[in-house]
Amino acid sequence: MAPAHQDTEIIRELYNRYHQDIYRFARYTLGDASIAYDVVQEVFLRALRSWDNFRHGAHEKTWLLSIARNYMHDYMRKQKKRERFMFQYEPPFISDETLAVETAMVLEQALMSLKKTYRQVFMLRHIENLSIAETAQILGWSQGKVRTTDYRAIASLRCLLGANAEEVNP
Repeated sequence: MAPAHQDTEIIRELYNRYHQDIYRFARYTLGDASIAYDVVQEVFLRALRSWDNFRHGAHEKTWLLSIARNYMHDYMRKQKKRERFMFQYEPPFISDETLAVETAMVLEQALMSLKKTYRQVFMLRHIENLSIAETAQILGWSQGKVRTTDYRAIASLRCLLGANAEEVNP
């Protein structure tokens, strides 16, 4: 067992490597920047507490994204129980500065109008560039379910973006 200060340094290094990935995943899933920042904090606190239980054969990013998914699932369930979960549209963060502003806005609106499961799979597969196996592990699904959901998410996005193509290219 490593001393606590070594664990803290390891988690700090993981934070430096993966905090933006966790933030994007939370932002796309929840649609709220301030809650996404809270998710990042909570993920790394939980990672520090459970570092001794981490299977070092697994990939750290997959482990951290699994913690984030579980925390967000719990968060949303609590919000629904309290009947205080009200969705307000706030476009998600997209880091590609080469996109025209109009195109980015249309893409963000299309992503936010997808079902939550479609948005999560699309985010993990195509924004975070995770494999089907890694995505299945994070979501706790079979690889077949990930493939099917990914296919449906892309089809939905194509439909949504096709309808909005006239806005982007007048």
